[in-house]
Amino acid sequence: MKNQRGMTLISWVMVLGIIAFFATLVIRLLPMYQEYFNVVGIMDNMKIEVRDNKMTKAQVNLMLHRRFNTGYITSVKDENIEITRGKNRTQVTGIAIDYEVRVPFIAQIDLVGHFQEKFDVEPKRR
Repeated sequence: MKNQRGMTLISWVMVLGIIAFFATLVIRLLPMYQEYFNVVGIMDNMKIEVRDNKMTKAQVNLMLHRRFNTGYITSVKDENIEITRGKNRTQVTGIAIDYEVRVPFIAQIDLVGHFQEKFDVEPKRR
């Protein structure tokens, strides 16, 4: 009788189960992180805008919401955004975004991502 080599059917099912688990994990987490990296890009651009222009809280809030709308960012809500002004100043000097994303994974198990991004700048002197 020859020695048989290779994987049994049960081994193949286990390997395919592990691959399916990690594929599901990646499919659920990838959109969450893509959205976060879009938020980071918007915050980098907003840092330049806030530094170069004297903007009020309302102007910054409107600009952020327009950019979030354009970038299809739905996880960041008004209560997740904190816009700060410098001491004795009317213009904005900082923005902080702190939000959480929950996506269903398997049955009653959710995947949770907690993201924070902030900056503080001093506006250019004119």
